[in-house]
Amino acid sequence: MNTAGRLLSTFDNFLNHGIGHDAPMLKVWAKVFELSVDDSHLEDAVVVCLQATRSEIDILHARLLEMGAPEELMQPCIARLRIYTSTANIQTNWTGFHNEAARPENRLSLQWANWALRDEGEEDMPSEDLLELQNELNSLEASLLDTEMTSYLQNFIQRQINAIRFSLRVYRVQGVKPIEDALQKVAGAFTLEKTRIEAEQNSAKEPAKTVLARTGAFIEKTAKIADNLDKIRKAGGSAYHLATSVGPLLLSFGQNLLKG
Repeated sequence: MNTAGRLLSTFDNFLNHGIGHDAPMLKVWAKVFELSVDDSHLEDAVVVCLQATRSEIDILHARLLEMGAPEELMQPCIARLRIYTSTANIQTNWTGFHNEAARPENRLSLQWANWALRDEGEEDMPSEDLLELQNELNSLEASLLDTEMTSYLQNFIQRQINAIRFSLRVYRVQGVKPIEDALQKVAGAFTLEKTRIEAEQNSAKEPAKTVLARTGAFIEKTAKIADNLDKIRKAGGSAYHLATSVGPLLLSFGQNLLKG
C-alpha cells in the first residue's frame, strides 16, 4: 500500500466508524486507530496518530505536485482532511463533519491518488501479525517492570520498547518507515552504550539477562517483518536489510549477557 492508499483506508474507517453521530472526534479517531478507550493517556495517543496522519497528508500533497498533478485534482480533499485531523477538533462532535466528509469527491481524490502512486507501494502487514507484535511488546514490558535490575538497564530497555511501540502505533498511517527508523535508533543506542551495557552484565541477575535477550530476539523478529514489508521499495538484494544487521546485533547482546 502507498501513502494515498493508507490515507484512503484511514478515511474509509473514519467514515464508517459506527459509534454514532454524537460521538466526540476523540472517540471516533480512537476507533479508527484501534486504540483502547480505557487508556488513561488516550488523548495523547490520538494526538500522536493524528500528527502522523497530517504528516502523510503533506507527503502525499508534495509527492503529487512533484509528479506534476494539478492542484485542483487534490482539492478540496486535502484541505478537508487537514481539518478533520486537526487536534483542535478532537472534542468536537462527529456530526459537525459527517455531511461534508461523506461527499464523494473526497474518496474520489484519494482513489485517484492511490492509482497514481500504484508503483510506490509496500506489502501490508496482516492485522494478526501487528497484533502479535503489540502483544509480545506488552508482555516484554510487563516482564521488564517485574524484573529486578539496575535503573540504568531498565530505563535503557524501556526506551527501546517505547520507540518500537510508537512505530507500531502509527504503522497503519505511515507504513513501514517509522518501524525502520525506530529499529535504526535502537541499534544505534545499543552500539553507543555498548561499554556500559557490557559492564552491567557481571552484576545482573539471570532474570534481567533473560529480559535483555528477549529484547534482542523481539527486535530481530520485528526487523525481519519490516524487511519483508518493504521488499518492493527496496528492490531486491542491493537494498539495506535490517534483519541482517540490526537484529543480529541486538540478539548477540542478549546471548552474551546470558553467557555472562
